[in-house]
Amino acid sequence: MESSRTSQTQKTGEIKEIYPIDLPDLDYRALSSTSENILTSLASNTYEGEHWFIPSNGSKVEVTHDNVGRLQLFGDDDPPCTLLTLHMPADGTQVVALNLHGKWWSLNDVLKTSIKSRSGLVMVQSVMERVILFLLSQIIFGVLEKPSGEEIYFSPHPMREFGKILWHNGEAVGFYTIKKKGSLCDGFTRRSYQLSVLDTVFVRTRWRRSGLALQILADFCKSLPNEEVIGISCPISPSMIKVCSKYLLMHQDQRDRLYEVEAPGGWGQRRNIWLNIQLNRSTNSSSEEQCPTTMNKEKL
Repeated sequence: MESSRTSQTQKTGEIKEIYPIDLPDLDYRALSSTSENILTSLASNTYEGEHWFIPSNGSKVEVTHDNVGRLQLFGDDDPPCTLLTLHMPADGTQVVALNLHGKWWSLNDVLKTSIKSRSGLVMVQSVMERVILFLLSQIIFGVLEKPSGEEIYFSPHPMREFGKILWHNGEAVGFYTIKKKGSLCDGFTRRSYQLSVLDTVFVRTRWRRSGLALQILADFCKSLPNEEVIGISCPISPSMIKVCSKYLLMHQDQRDRLYEVEAPGGWGQRRNIWLNIQLNRSTNSSSEEQCPTTMNKEKL
């Protein structure tokens, strides 16, 4: 009998790995009801699923009520949808597995695919793709690869937020999301974005410095050909400024189009990114000319 993880190819004898994204899509209601059923069975000692999970580090984690957590896939403005996580004992932030399709999967396996055609930037459409977007933004970026010393977090993305996942060599290695022109800024006001804005961007640590962030920015700009101006959410990180600088050096036609934006993006809330880069360079050059001693020390 085949497991849910592998399937046998009869002609070649090869074993093909199967991951959650490759299985039939989930349903939001089923995902939540399964989570509730598992929690209830764990609390009443009637749980019949896997009792131990072995992460890649080899340390077994027991599946108990105390070691299982429940996360909301979306924010308060969307219908509740629960995702079940298994974490290390006494540390709820160290998630090691998610419960999907009736079994526990390691985080690395949830982020993998066996389908070779799933490559590059792929629009988020299915429930499982929403789960992967959540995993990347809330657990991978939010905890496991959180920048040292920085209190930076992404809010859970709304259920209908436009986003793309970046697939590379069979793994989900990043994503970006857009606040489309006309979409509400938040659930508390009636303000809406006056231009489309690149809102969140993330590339996993292992795959950085390989041009993937540049690929994301180029895809964002190309995806909105009919919009005269587009934006990137403020504040833009220093690393993203470098990506913008490189992109705008190669694409001069985009220099008057790309702005750093504060919501909702009126003209008083936009700053041209290329102009800002040039002004900062000019300021830095002036400072260096006025402080030759400091400059010499840096050369040493």
